[in-house]
Amino acid sequence: MSNRKIRVAVIGIGQIATKAHIPVYLSNKHVDLIALVDIDKKKFERAGKKFGVKKCFSSVDELFEKQDVDAVSICTPPDTHADIALKAFSHGAHVLCEKPMATTINDGKRMFKASQKEEKILMVGFNLRFRPSYQRAKKLVLQGCLGHVYCVEDHYLSPNPLLTWGRSRWFFSPEVGGVLLDQGPHVFDMLNYVFGDFPCAVSAHGSTYLDSPVEDFCVCVMEYPEDRTGIGVMSWLSPKTIENLSIHGTAQSLFVSPNLFLEVNTTDVSEVSLWRAASESLISLKFPNSPLLRNKKVNTHQLEVNHFIRRIREKQKSALSALNGLNILIACDAAKKALKTDKRIGIPSIKRV
Repeated sequence: MSNRKIRVAVIGIGQIATKAHIPVYLSNKHVDLIALVDIDKKKFERAGKKFGVKKCFSSVDELFEKQDVDAVSICTPPDTHADIALKAFSHGAHVLCEKPMATTINDGKRMFKASQKEEKILMVGFNLRFRPSYQRAKKLVLQGCLGHVYCVEDHYLSPNPLLTWGRSRWFFSPEVGGVLLDQGPHVFDMLNYVFGDFPCAVSAHGSTYLDSPVEDFCVCVMEYPEDRTGIGVMSWLSPKTIENLSIHGTAQSLFVSPNLFLEVNTTDVSEVSLWRAASESLISLKFPNSPLLRNKKVNTHQLEVNHFIRRIREKQKSALSALNGLNILIACDAAKKALKTDKRIGIPSIKRV
């Protein structure tokens, strides 16, 4: 393993870059954050001054023309991801790309094939799977502690981006926006992560409550092989961000969130489920130091970037992350069709590299 620092450029200086990618790269001792890229000169100048990054460029072409980089983070709107990633691969750079991977399946396949051809890492930003509580749940599933896992339900609720931090046009574009394409990649990734598999069909229902051209609430029912079911609930209508994961097996169930881990087996009294429903918010508000809050607050973007950099330093060339990103893109496309047609849509997952 080389001791030379990994030279990184962050492309797209919006909220996700300034609040997540840039700070965590600066916190990684194996990284030299050498450049920022954005078409808005004021953005990259302001960010460069704030974070102490001296080299800033107004285009990806200018970056690769004037600077040697080992890796890039793509934090631009989704419809630009494919072109930027392809240029990065052609210049020998590894890629960490924010979700969704792309806006079309064809673009996703082009990115995947290019990463394989150039033997470069393509990692899609599914940072939620790095939460310790979710990883602990996955370990129990793999150990067989839950028996046959037949149902997984993932909830991801947040305020509408327009009312909080999001100003990017893609959130509200009927072609590429909506809560399904915003939160769906995270939700589908968690379902795939727990099941260790890809879905074969999807049904979806969504609604629009606010004045918007896209859906702000959506429920997807994902069908997995071996009669397993994944349920994804996505919303832009919550006053705060809420995440939780329920995993049901023939031996026991798990109820997991960033701050709570509850195991329930078939001998537990029914009141446990009622306690679980109220416990997290009650404990968080009234008893912030309660031992029931077992997980310390972690920066999942830091863990994600650390993993990305470690893979580069260890010269790994695994395509599993890219394959997962591509399959989630295919699932999102199928879910969008199911939402529009109110029909069950098959998902042609790609399971072999």
